Amino acid sequence: MNTQINYLYRDACNYKNFNEIVVAGILKIEHLLPLLKDKTYFIPFEVGLIDLQPEVLTEYDHIWHEIENLQITTDNPTLKINAEQLLRKF
Repeated sequence: MNTQINYLYRDACNYKNFNEIVVAGILKIEHLLPLLKDKTYFIPFEVGLIDLQPEVLTEYDHIWHEIENLQITTDNPTLKINAEQLLRKF
């Protein structure tokens, strides 16, 4: 079993950009929450994921992203690292 992680970028105007990745193994939101800023935010680049904000930031942009949800899947992994390795990066 693998874990699909859906995350998003939301700017100050509530414009959203979404991404999903799949890691080998099981990862639960309870594992990630204590590692997120205010139990919500993270910077994808710091953990090896793609940043979703525009390259050129405006006054409405920032670097923070949100985990939308995690779900168990039989889909093949889209990252070379597994769930345990990703958790350590957080």
